[in-house]
Amino acid sequence: MMTQTQTQKTHISGLDRLTVPQSPSGFLTLAMCAVLLGLQQAGWMDFPYLVSAVFLYGGSCQALTGLNEWRRGNAFGAVSLTSCGLMWLSLLPVLILPQAGLGKVPEISASAPYLLMWGMFCLILGYGSFSSHKLTGIIFMATSLLIVLTAANLAWPHPQLSQLTCAAGLACGALSVFRGLALIRKYAREKSAQHYQAAR
Repeated sequence: MMTQTQTQKTHISGLDRLTVPQSPSGFLTLAMCAVLLGLQQAGWMDFPYLVSAVFLYGGSCQALTGLNEWRRGNAFGAVSLTSCGLMWLSLLPVLILPQAGLGKVPEISASAPYLLMWGMFCLILGYGSFSSHKLTGIIFMATSLLIVLTAANLAWPHPQLSQLTCAAGLACGALSVFRGLALIRKYAREKSAQHYQAAR
């Protein structure tokens, strides 16, 4: 008969087989939110309901992904993805919903420091992850730059600053998509190798 510890390990192993590693979804939703934030700041995305829906989807997906990373024992993934997911959700009443006529536009003196604090937090995440995986660190640093430029664009609106914010969002999105697709490809290769070994 199996002991209780063996049963728990078997149960956890079964859960791991049922859940695909969630980091790709975290990076891909980060890319989507970053690109839309850049386009919205540049004035090229005049659909606040669409942006709010994507932010709601992307933020919720990242937060849930962070919870799954915590279950897997990945402390950095849990902290970074859960925090970033909640950050996108918090940007809805600050940036997006007031454009749709839902709520009052917050004062710049309140929203800009708030965004700067999130920018500093993402910069710390980037610095902490750079030594283990450089691309992940660069992605979080690019996210930090995007948030800081968004805060600056709110405080000192200027067409060139808006375009620079948009460029930062597109760059952050491109890097995040590359990282997410690389993880999916890595997972597919590992599964193919496991099936090949099992068939031998």
